[in-house]
Amino acid sequence: MPYDRTKALDYAKTHWDNPCDDGVVWLSNEAINVARKRKEFGAPEADGWLARFRPDGAGGEKFVFERVRSGVREEKLINGWDGLADCAHFLSKSLTAGGATTDERGVGSLVNALKARADTKTICEKVSRAGGQRVIDAGLFKPGDMIGYFNIADDGDYGGAKRYTHSTMFCGKTGAAGDEGHVTCHTKSRFMGLTPADYTDVWWLSDHYAYTFIHFVSGDATLATAGAAIRGWWMIVYGARVEFYYVRDDGRAYYTLKAPTNKAQVLTSGSATGGAYWFSTAPTITYCWRKTGTVEVWTPMPFNPNGFTISVNGTPGVATKLF
Repeated sequence: MPYDRTKALDYAKTHWDNPCDDGVVWLSNEAINVARKRKEFGAPEADGWLARFRPDGAGGEKFVFERVRSGVREEKLINGWDGLADCAHFLSKSLTAGGATTDERGVGSLVNALKARADTKTICEKVSRAGGQRVIDAGLFKPGDMIGYFNIADDGDYGGAKRYTHSTMFCGKTGAAGDEGHVTCHTKSRFMGLTPADYTDVWWLSDHYAYTFIHFVSGDATLATAGAAIRGWWMIVYGARVEFYYVRDDGRAYYTLKAPTNKAQVLTSGSATGGAYWFSTAPTITYCWRKTGTVEVWTPMPFNPNGFTISVNGTPGVATKLF
């Protein structure tokens, strides 16, 4: 079943600041059962008590029962910021609502599970904020796609642990000039346009991360026609660089600095200097290089089927078919 981005985002919008429909909120090492907590705290829904994630006023988040009576807000604290870890659970539920059945509790396991799916492409992995922004601005990343956040800072998440520590779902852009794009997640709870002023929902969240972008292929243009035209070896010249690409018709490409010697020669991810996915964005072809987030756009040359003008992160160049 194709991934339905709208259903995934609708689920996220419904549950962005409250528990998922299974009535569970995950901590680092255990789960909170909301129904049991209602009995324990004397907070029945029939009396107006709602389970909500709210800013804690100190930069973190708290999970509470709250209600408003006669204009007065009441609150019962279920769990403070320490231990809250519901992002992978929330995103698993959102993805499942969109038809991409997922059931993960840890961020690392969620990222690995999504990377391994046949219906996804990891279009960039542990890239900088600038690299991620290039991919978003190129329109390759779509609402409903996923971002994994790999901590790179000694003073970052979980005492500076160098691992995936957070995950979000991309919501898109607002359309305003210069808008960077926005996300939804739990811990801290946010959704584009609904996020409390205490947090940001701009996609990069913090500069202490490197970013992995996992794209669902549902809705992408077919590659057959473009693949037949560009498969094979190309010489790429831009700035002061000369590179050689081996382009496959299945949406993958690899590059090397060593010129091929014959058309039977192939290049694979194991022997290449780097790899990319390419996308048919008619009339252009757009590449995203996985290790850097470099975005490259090929535009056909008039009357020359063996040549393209190209732009590599804005630097102009030329691609010429070798064989």
